[in-house]
Amino acid sequence: MELDVIYDNYLPESKIIMHCHEHAEQLPEIIAYIKQLSQNKLFPGKYNEAVYYIKHQDIICFRIENKILTIITSNCQYTTTQRLYEVKSQLNTQFLQISKSEIININYIDYLKLNKNGTIEIRFTNNAFTYSSRRYLSLIKEALKL
Repeated sequence: MELDVIYDNYLPESKIIMHCHEHAEQLPEIIAYIKQLSQNKLFPGKYNEAVYYIKHQDIICFRIENKILTIITSNCQYTTTQRLYEVKSQLNTQFLQISKSEIININYIDYLKLNKNGTIEIRFTNNAFTYSSRRYLSLIKEALKL
């Protein structure tokens, strides 16, 4: 793939224009990566009465537990006052909703195991695990190209 960058100071700073053949290799991945960079924001999470700002890449999952949204990282669990649908609208393609109450970071998936009842057991790289909802099974398969 050949790449040329042409700077145009008349464009707004937040605009990128790409000219390419519609069948260019890796175009969807490039677009997803650019969108990911533009959405790279921090999530506020509370732990021991202190507020921390958590990077997208450090988050394993968002999970509702006892009506409280929890942000789970490899070394801590934070709570947030945001709603799951608000969080989902701020996430990039590395996150996948697997149930009504959970969104996971696919970069932390170690392996998947299909259960007889139609759910998927998802094992993370930190040995934690969760289960998908049957309702989200087709979306999960499509997103993970299963």
